[in-house]
Amino acid sequence: MGAATVLLLGSAAVGAGSPARAAAGPIEGVFDAGGQRQWISCAGTGSPTVVISSGLAADHRMWSKVLAPMRALTRVCISDRPGLGSSPKRVGIHTDAGQHAAELRALLTKVGEKGPFILVGHSYAGLIVRAFAAAHPRDVAGVMLLDAVYPGIHRTFLPSYHGPWHEGGTLINMAASARATKGGPQMGATPLVVITAGDPAKATSWADRKWNAEQAAAAHLSTRAQHWFAKRSGHVIQQDQPAIVLRGLRWLLGQVR
Repeated sequence: MGAATVLLLGSAAVGAGSPARAAAGPIEGVFDAGGQRQWISCAGTGSPTVVISSGLAADHRMWSKVLAPMRALTRVCISDRPGLGSSPKRVGIHTDAGQHAAELRALLTKVGEKGPFILVGHSYAGLIVRAFAAAHPRDVAGVMLLDAVYPGIHRTFLPSYHGPWHEGGTLINMAASARATKGGPQMGATPLVVITAGDPAKATSWADRKWNAEQAAAAHLSTRAQHWFAKRSGHVIQQDQPAIVLRGLRWLLGQVR
C-alpha cells in the first residue's frame, strides 16, 4: 500500500430522478433511494452486472481509466455516495459501511438493476462491499477488493485511522462498519479477487506488513480466491495499474459465466 495512504478525493454534477424500471439501456441521473438522493450511471451489456464503489471521499472520476474497458466486457454501474461527486449532500451526518451498503442496494433496485452482482470496492469501499455481501449473499456473484480497508482498522492500524472517518460532510462510524461485515463475511465458493498495492518485497515497515497481512486474510474469505499484488502501483490501483483491474474482472467473469 504505501503505509499511511488510504484517504482520497471527490466532486462533479448531473441529472434528476425517475421511478424504477427494468434496466436495459444506459441509465444516468440522481435518484431518490434509501432515504438519500444519489447519482448513478449504468451502461454496457452482459451479465452479471458489475457494481463499483469508490474509496473514502472519492467519486466516479477515480475510475476513468478502467470504466470504459470494463463496460466493453459487461454491464457496469458506478455511483457517488451522498455528498460526493454528482450526488447531493447527505441527509443526516452519521453513517457507516452497513448503511452505505443498504443505500447502494436501494439505489440499484430503484433503477431496475438485477443481481446477483459482481461487487468492486476500493479502499474504504471494501467495507461497503463486505457489508453488502454479509447482508445479501444471494445478490453477490463475485467480489473484487482493491487495496481494501479491513474491519477493525480503526482499532488495529495507525492512530490516524482511528474513527470516526470523515467524508462529504458526514461522520463514518468505523465500529459499526466493522460489525456490518459480520466478521468477514465468509463467502463460501463465491469468486473473489484481492489486489494489493505495492511490492511485498519492499514492505519493511510495521504498517506495510500489517496491511499486507490483512489483505492476505481477506483472500481467505472465499475458497475460490485470487490474491495479486499491483507491484508498480500506489493505493489507487485503478489509476496506477488499470490493466490488473481488468485482468481481475476477466477472471471473475470467467468464473461466473
